[in-house]
Amino acid sequence: MDKKSVVLLVDNRKRDLLGAALIAHHLQRLGIPCHLEPLEAYKAVLAVHKPAMIIFNHLLASHLVSYSKRLKKLGVLTAVLPNEGLIYNSEVLKFLAGRFHSEAHIDHYFCWHAELKGYLLESGFNEATTRMEVIGIPRFDYYFKPWSHLFEPLPELPAGKKRILLCTNFDLVRFSELPKSAADQFFSAWAPRIKAYEDYWGCIQSMQHRRQATPAYITALVETGLYEVVLRPHPSENIEFYQSWIASLPSNLQSHIRLDAKSNIARLILASDLTISVEDCTTTLESWIAGKPTISLIFDRHPMRHSDSFASLNVSCHAPQELPALVARELADPEQPAFAAGRQAHLHRWCAPLDGNTCQRVAGIIRDALATTPGCDIAQIKLEDHRRAAKLRIKSLLDLPYTFDPALLLKYKLFPKKYATRRDTVKKTIRPTEVRRILGQIARLDGTDR
Repeated sequence: MDKKSVVLLVDNRKRDLLGAALIAHHLQRLGIPCHLEPLEAYKAVLAVHKPAMIIFNHLLASHLVSYSKRLKKLGVLTAVLPNEGLIYNSEVLKFLAGRFHSEAHIDHYFCWHAELKGYLLESGFNEATTRMEVIGIPRFDYYFKPWSHLFEPLPELPAGKKRILLCTNFDLVRFSELPKSAADQFFSAWAPRIKAYEDYWGCIQSMQHRRQATPAYITALVETGLYEVVLRPHPSENIEFYQSWIASLPSNLQSHIRLDAKSNIARLILASDLTISVEDCTTTLESWIAGKPTISLIFDRHPMRHSDSFASLNVSCHAPQELPALVARELADPEQPAFAAGRQAHLHRWCAPLDGNTCQRVAGIIRDALATTPGCDIAQIKLEDHRRAAKLRIKSLLDLPYTFDPALLLKYKLFPKKYATRRDTVKKTIRPTEVRRILGQIARLDGTDR
């Protein structure tokens, strides 16, 4: 029989692929085949790979709960490895911990931090049936050597010029461009149970305001002539808004702005002298890890995206005219010593262990788990499983995203609001050649390329 293998489902290629690839690399070094497949292909992978374990980003939805129970009958281990940003709201953490879907079968839960593990135990998970490991955050491994060497440096700047990274996190703005039913459906499981999410339409409107206000902050910086501003939109944002704004600027200002929606965020943070984020944003923590000074743009403090305790660990900026002086001041003292102790404590609480070995740690746990499981009972694989597998195989052979629809482009042009979400899903879905390229880069960096 073939070696026991693992399928790691990848949700967003920009945010999740590098961390997943590093886990796969460590598993392969242990002699365990690991297949990175699109999240949407979670059923198709069964007949293709006959895995001994499938790793999900969550098992909260009812259809995933049912599927986890089927996997148990098949002898396939189920694991959860979250991929979303850090959450400080206790109600949201309780929801993510399975408070409302605790009947899911989960063999292993990889927790970003001890806070989540505590809520898992509180919600009824039993360590005798679900092994809960506090492992840290996989993608943060890329802020440590040798993995930080994966990224090509950005072009050198003229002497004396500094590079400022400005990250937006206006992912919910997309709902303002869709039918109202799209947001209502998206938040239908959250809003009735989480007080902070009751006003999700207010948060969407808040993000519209924030996005409209952000160009003024960038303009204030580039008008000084001292900085290059790298503008990094959230992976879920439509960059056309920023492209149109930049095109409207005089050429002398355009030359100081670099719109980068494709590079891995770690590459941009490591290449920058200072990072600017908006209220609560994971990129701020990543900048602390990388040793970069940070500034936070403060708007209306909407409870869905603002934490006072987090804001207290950053230099706050409330208006565009304040920003140039704040940037100059923080670049003059980039250690930001007044925040050092608080930031270290925050990172220890929410990201520990933080040592560059998270992906290796996950791989070791998986190796131990596979050693004691018989693997997938292929006799129980059904005709429907093989039909889905054929779709995955064909699209993989053609190097197409699993979510690809040949008629989608035409549908989107005719009915953009109706098909915007499906178009965005295709854009975030991994392709086989992309996976192979990144795995090859990691292997060469680690000296294990054969």
